[in-house]
Amino acid sequence: MAKSGGLLCVSSTSTIAIEDIAKTSSAPKWFQMYLDTDKGLSREILQRARAAGFTAIVLTVDSIGQSTSDEYARLGKPRPWLPYGNFPGHRARSFKTGLSWADFDMVLQVTGLPVVVKGLTRAEDVGAAVKAGAAAIQVSNHGWRSLDGTPAAVTVLPKIVDTTQGAVPLIFDSGIRRGTDVAKVLTLGANAVAVGRPLWWSLTLGGAGGISALMDYFQRELVDTMLHLGVEKIASFGRDQVILLNRHSADGY
Repeated sequence: MAKSGGLLCVSSTSTIAIEDIAKTSSAPKWFQMYLDTDKGLSREILQRARAAGFTAIVLTVDSIGQSTSDEYARLGKPRPWLPYGNFPGHRARSFKTGLSWADFDMVLQVTGLPVVVKGLTRAEDVGAAVKAGAAAIQVSNHGWRSLDGTPAAVTVLPKIVDTTQGAVPLIFDSGIRRGTDVAKVLTLGANAVAVGRPLWWSLTLGGAGGISALMDYFQRELVDTMLHLGVEKIASFGRDQVILLNRHSADGY
């Protein structure tokens, strides 16, 4: 990631301890936190993230229970078989489900770091997060792998852009597979794009070289897309350059 100029976001559910990841990566790093029902443990992990050099906390507010999606079931519900590298004994954890803005305040107070709220798809929730002091919003439906029937994240993005009116940066994830996808969400108003599964696939097939090749591919196709659209710089992207089909489906979100 450092070679490509990307930013690495490490989950609290990573299979390797955050300190070990931090030692091996020179890329800028953010920490994605799933709060535990044990408040003391959550505080400890947040403090560890700050001490390890992570510069922002991404607070996950969606997908805080076991997935019920058909795809997750088809895969054999793999998560329980994997270790939790940041938790005592690497055992499965009990993540907090009754989240409130008091939890957001706790993360701010414990770390003193900017807090990104991840997993929002409703404009009213985004407005509340901005009011609470979120440094950024990550628009996401968790890759559509947690609950079948949720709206595609891209369909709710325009309304969220209209709600925030540039008050905070908007990061977008879910369904990003290539450079043209990056271009599409940038035209709709996202400020940055997060990539998940393609990185895992590339890492599995090619190790660090696979990651570099993937990032080069994203960069190259984004530049080619801008060339064909006649866009000189990313700031010149606009909604008139993309047609979002069935946008009305997002009106209730």
